[in-house]
Formats: sequence, C-alpha cells, structure tokens
Amino acid sequence: MRLQTKAAFVASLNRGRHQNIQRDPSSIQSRTFSRLTQLSGKTQEQDWFADGREAARRLKLELGIIPPESDASAIGTADNGIVDASKTMNDSMLESGRAAARALLLGLDGESEEGKRQDDEADESPSEDVTATDHFKLPSKKSHCMTICMVPPPSAKVAWKQLSDARRECRDPGFHRWPPHANMLYPFLEPIYDSGGESGGLISGETMAEKREAFIRDVVDFISKATQRCAPFEVTIDTFGTFGGKHRGVLWAYPRSSTTFLDSSNDEEPLIRLQTLLEEKFPMCNDTRKAGGKFNPHITLSHYVNVTDALAAKHEVEAKWTPVSFNLQEIYLLERRGDEGQFKILATIPLGSENDAVIHNPPVPFPDMPRAEEDWVHEERMKLKNRRRNGMKRRRRK
Repeated sequence: MRLQTKAAFVASLNRGRHQNIQRDPSSIQSRTFSRLTQLSGKTQEQDWFADGREAARRLKLELGIIPPESDASAIGTADNGIVDASKTMNDSMLESGRAAARALLLGLDGESEEGKRQDDEADESPSEDVTATDHFKLPSKKSHCMTICMVPPPSAKVAWKQLSDARRECRDPGFHRWPPHANMLYPFLEPIYDSGGESGGLISGETMAEKREAFIRDVVDFISKATQRCAPFEVTIDTFGTFGGKHRGVLWAYPRSSTTFLDSSNDEEPLIRLQTLLEEKFPMCNDTRKAGGKFNPHITLSHYVNVTDALAAKHEVEAKWTPVSFNLQEIYLLERRGDEGQFKILATIPLGSENDAVIHNPPVPFPDMPRAEEDWVHEERMKLKNRRRNGMKRRRRK
C-alpha cells in the first residue's frame, strides 16, 4: 500500500517495526535489526544512526528534496573544512543504506523496480553542478554539461538513421540536445576558475583558455589510459526496455556489446567493462551506476508521462525495428554550452593502443545532428521540465 505522508510512514514504523521484522526474517530490516542486536555499547549505536542520517542526507540531495547548499552540513565536516576522522562514514554501510532508502522512496512514488535505473538525462542545467573536488592540478566540479559516452560512429549511417527515426517518432525531448548515446561517466568534470584564488589563479601570464586547454589535455590523457585496455568491439541494438512508474516513463534501447578484451580473463560485456575501467580513473564520477551498484548501459529513445505510455511506445518501436550493428572503435568526451546548447565532440578517444586521441577546439557537432531545435522538440522539452518540477513538489510534500 502506498503511504501518503512522512508522518504516516514514521507512525507505521513505530507501530509494527518488530512484528514486520519477525514476519520476514530475510528482509533488509531484519538483517539490519539482527546486526544491531549483536552490537554492544553506546558508541556503536550512535555510529549506526549517524550512518543512517548521512545516507538519508545524500539521498535527499540526489533526489532534489533539499538544495545542494545543504551539502555544507555534511556529517563529519567541521566549519573549518577539516574532516573529523571519528565521524567518517563507512562507505559500504552508507551505500547499502542509501540503496535501501532509494528503493523505499521509489516504491512510495509508484516506481517499478526497473525504475531504479538512473534517469541520466534529467533536465541538465548548469546550476545542477555538484561535488567540487581538486583534480588534474586545477579545481574541478562535476557538471551536467560534460559526459563521456558511447555514440554510434558517424560512419554507422544505418544505426544513426534508425535511432533518429525512432526518437523523432517517439517525440524525444532530447532530440536536439543529445546524439543517440549511452552515458558512461555522467555528470563529468569541468574546471573551476578562480582568478583571485591561490589554487585556481592564473600564473605566468596564462590565460583562462590556456588553463582550460591544459585541463582537457590531462583529462583526455586519463581517459586514454582506460581505453587503451579495451579493444574495439561490436555493438548490436535489437532489444528495448522501459523504466518508470506512475509519474514518469522512459523508453530505451540496449546496446549489446561483444568482443575479446585485451584482458581476456574478464567475461563482462565490453561496454560494461569499459565503463568500469573509466570509473577506476575517475572514481568521483560514479553516478551512472549508483542506483543499485551496477552499470546498465542504455540509449534513451524518449520520455513519457508514465511507464504505461512508455510500454505502449516500446511495442510500436519493436514492431518496426530491424536489428542493427556497428563496430565501435572510439568513444567521446562531449560538452554543451548554455541551457539551450547541444552536446558536441570535445575529444575523440580511440579504443586500443593504435591511435592517439584528438581534441577538438572548438567542439564539433556530429554530422547528422540537427543544427537548430525544432518547435516540437522545444515543446516536448518544456513539458518534461514541468513534469520534473511537479515530481520534486510531490516528493517534498511526503
């Protein structure tokens, strides 16, 4: 049964927590309760509840329930910015708590289990940048204006046409902004400029453009260290899926991949393995696998009011679709500039060790991308933005 309010949810926990645990000994709550009963002493209990509060805070940030500014109040960080080691959270406990809480909240919102897949093409505006960090000798932050992704190469004309035709027919709100793609690290890093600060200041006559170019070169070099361990592979698109719930739906195509990696001992699909290699180089950019701990590559075809509409569109696409394959020899670092901008190629990074990466300055569009946003695309994008605003309001009321 769906719980309508936070108060009702808390009350139900207080009334039947022990009974529910006893009825279902295999549940997450039961396992957690059993673990708690084995703990002794006040310190362990306090640490466990501190972990829970921090997991809840991070989840609220992720779901937009509290503004990013609230991140400054993170447990374990003092006003002077120094982390108190005695309050540092256990990562495995935080992740398990976050995953359980996310599953619960998605259930309260009518979300299906498949809806745990991350909706990585949310309305990405520059204001959504998160988690500042120092990287590559220049302060940086995660930004929804940057991504490392798989895109069918421009030479794969049949794949581009079929995917573009399906997205147009399904009225994809991202038709102008995004090429057909599967994000691997998103949001990704962009530099922070501080002309007056010590770490980000301009030195030795450097211009901001020169500092940016140096940052991009370092980033591309790190990406290349991952892609060099992956041989080119085949991608086939012949399977479709949906996720969502009562208040949103997403239709996606699965990019099934196959090949022999240079590390032949690993039997994962190469695209999944490649994402793992990339995340090893950029561990702060783990958002594409955060929902459930596993990377699920998908090419979004369109967004819908609910999952029922997405399922109806899935059946229509499947009835017309012809399986299509292409050889993937490179991935891309993409960037968009401005809220109305289109993602363009900032760098082309080859797979394997045969060729060098190419940085494009200025970024270049994919040849088959539309040069302007058509009226219907803008209309659908505004509808999607409004639905997301309404979704945030619903979550805040609970």
